[in-house]
Amino acid sequence: MKKNRFFKMADRQITPRTNWMMFGSILIFTFSYMLFLNFNTPLIADDYVYTFIFGTSTPVLSLADIVISQISYYMSWGGRVIAETLTQLFMFWGKDVFNIANSLCYIIFVLALYFNAVGRKIKPGMLLIVTILVWFFVPMFGQTIVWLTGSCNYLWCGTLILLAILPFRFYEEKQTNCLKSFWFAVIMSPLFFLSGITNENTAGGMILMMLLFCLLYYKRKIRIPFFAYTGILFSVCGFLCMIFAPGNGLRVDNESAVAEVTTMVGSNPIITRFAYFAYNLYALMPLLIVAGIVLVLLFRERGKTGMVVSGIFLFSAAASMIVMLAPPKFPPRAMFGLVAFMIISIVYGLDHLKIRPKELRRLFVVPAFLVILYYVMSLGYVGVDAITVNRQYEARVALIQENKENSVIQVPAIVPLSSHNGMYGLKDVQMDPNHWVNRALADYYGVTNIILEP
Repeated sequence: MKKNRFFKMADRQITPRTNWMMFGSILIFTFSYMLFLNFNTPLIADDYVYTFIFGTSTPVLSLADIVISQISYYMSWGGRVIAETLTQLFMFWGKDVFNIANSLCYIIFVLALYFNAVGRKIKPGMLLIVTILVWFFVPMFGQTIVWLTGSCNYLWCGTLILLAILPFRFYEEKQTNCLKSFWFAVIMSPLFFLSGITNENTAGGMILMMLLFCLLYYKRKIRIPFFAYTGILFSVCGFLCMIFAPGNGLRVDNESAVAEVTTMVGSNPIITRFAYFAYNLYALMPLLIVAGIVLVLLFRERGKTGMVVSGIFLFSAAASMIVMLAPPKFPPRAMFGLVAFMIISIVYGLDHLKIRPKELRRLFVVPAFLVILYYVMSLGYVGVDAITVNRQYEARVALIQENKENSVIQVPAIVPLSSHNGMYGLKDVQMDPNHWVNRALADYYGVTNIILEP
């Protein structure tokens, strides 16, 4: 009885002001840590390439050069001009600008996940769950969130997609006059268009999600708002601009991706596709198990109607996964958007489960404490790895600067230990001086040749 009274007293002490303070504290801590990670992540691989006009060794010296570069990119390589433009802008403005902007973008991304899942409510506990799920389950965290080129392709584009979905989720929760407004639809149109020119599978999942929300409005006899029409229209237009970019066909003809990955599974491209798919599906299993458990609990407590929104996000994630059987390769970082959808589905379900204090104490307190402890330890381990790798990179740069007159400069290898490190799993300097990473690095520092130290 005394224990129950204690929990009731604790509940009364959590005022709206306390909620806001805890909510803000989590965001400030997360931003500070991400700022630390970004400042300790060097330029990597493709980053050097984007200091030049696409396909040339001519440095980007103005915004006009970026426009020329992106036209060349669109016509000869691919349609993801939003991500590539952001990459070149940040390389033009400097890494320090990117470090601050990228940390802010991460906070917006986390908030977009949170509000899509929880709605307009302020719940620090749910925000903490979102940050933990992102930290542990986003595939190749370093490549998709702290690596400059990768972040522009996944974190920034994923944030655009989640912001474009947010009005649909808010309207499902409450049909306010602002969301019903024609002018709101007009104002949101540029965002909808840009969200379509992001990533093929995730943007496709976003459009499917918009359609499913409209179907939900229809079933609930809620008037479909203006922004839903403009959202679908402009998103599809942007998506088609990306898919039918002239460079897409040329890139497919020139890529050797299948040849590089079929050594284990044979030369059959169909087997290669399924091998990629199976590998990534296996990596997703822990998150899928959690999502399945939450959906079952949600169904038992609230029935079919209570799990519709969670199901929309999960179904869109599954569709985004399945379409990746089409391209010749399926790198783990391509799951970034669909994992975001799954996280929203899980947190939505958790938020709608009613857990009493006694059940909470018995079932969740100890596991939650262990998860938070593991999370803090992981942050520390990743932080040490980031500092170590950055020091090795700075030593490499100093070595290049000291030996600029040499025709060939040998540099030591850099080996990151955590997938949360931006360099993990990416191409680095090779023994061949003509390898594209070596050439980009040599051109960037104005030296003749750079090779890996034997």
